[in-house]
Amino acid sequence: MTNPNKAKGSAFELAIFRYLFEVFGRLVRRPHNEGFKDVGDLHLSPFVIQAKNYADVATALNVGLTGAEVQKGHAGERWAVVVIKKRNAHISQARVAMSLETFREVVKELTDLNAKVYDLSNR
Repeated sequence: MTNPNKAKGSAFELAIFRYLFEVFGRLVRRPHNEGFKDVGDLHLSPFVIQAKNYADVATALNVGLTGAEVQKGHAGERWAVVVIKKRNAHISQARVAMSLETFREVVKELTDLNAKVYDLSNR
């Protein structure tokens, strides 16, 4: 018999995968864990995504983000996020969290890229 919590988590992970796949196609993937090092639930490079379907959001945030930070190293990706299920809501309403450090790095990269694009368009 399947563990009900594992089944609940797997269903949430699949829902995230399908939702992201609509936009990103094959760029989003569900890696198979090989060996003893967990590489995260989903990858959308440069992100490792950890899915958490917990009743306790604080625990989901702490456990999920701590795990995702370790898993990004195992997976060789740059950034880690946790996606937390919002009860009785569509998958699009799930919450995404990252560390402030990750947020700062993502925003810096986006602003640097935007400046380059702006610079190229004004030549």
